[in-house]
Amino acid sequence: MSRQPEIGQIPESVAADLKAVEQEIDAAEAELVKFSARLHEPIFAKRAQVLDKIEQFWPQALTNCVSTNVYIDDDDHALLNSLTKIDVKRDAADPRAATIEFHFAPNDYISDAVLTKEFKLDPKAGPFSSQFDFAAETIPQKSEIHWKSDAKNLAKLKPTVGDLKEIDVDAEEEDDEEEDDFEPGSFFSSFFDSQSRQVAGSIGRAIVEDLYPNAVQHYEQPSLFEDDDEDDEDDEEDEEEDDDDDREIDLEEEEKRPSKKARK
Repeated sequence: MSRQPEIGQIPESVAADLKAVEQEIDAAEAELVKFSARLHEPIFAKRAQVLDKIEQFWPQALTNCVSTNVYIDDDDHALLNSLTKIDVKRDAADPRAATIEFHFAPNDYISDAVLTKEFKLDPKAGPFSSQFDFAAETIPQKSEIHWKSDAKNLAKLKPTVGDLKEIDVDAEEEDDEEEDDFEPGSFFSSFFDSQSRQVAGSIGRAIVEDLYPNAVQHYEQPSLFEDDDEDDEDDEEDEEEDDDDDREIDLEEEEKRPSKKARK
């Protein structure tokens, strides 16, 4: 007789002991996260020296990353094209806290060589765990940007409108009505100006946990966008094949249909 899937029940006699062991496992995994952050820091610094030799690397990687791309307005590219490096610094004692730096070449928009976005650890956050939620456990700080003129102030010209609602993991159904009025505007508004955990926090999490460590993969393989393009091409090919089939059927019907003389 085959065994069927079912929910297991931990006996009360071992529940306490098992919970203690699980806590030890989580503590060990938390130490691994800290060790990984320390281990990767000099390696990422070495990588940065190599990436400096690739023209437009970071503007392209930032654009290719789906989680950041959705916040980039078309007008942002004029300034983002001056982006020379993205750097992430994490607190060795508690990697939840992080500072993100955007380095820029001289440009017509800002006088800053570096824009810094700081994510401070929320005092209400619990002990560090390997299962931490970056956006929920850090507080985004507003960044100072020195725009060269109001005409170049992208954050002012394209401000973020509204906010994303906080995700309720206990909700049975998603309510999209609260998000209907949300407009990200400029990336410089939604990320650097914003102090919203749902907006700036989400972007920060995407950069810290995805874009920065996987920058080369994002630069080389904008996979999701390629898949979308391939799907569009497949749809177009299917439509063309359907049209060809319809034309063949029409021709067959024309051949079967008697001429006017034959119908007399």
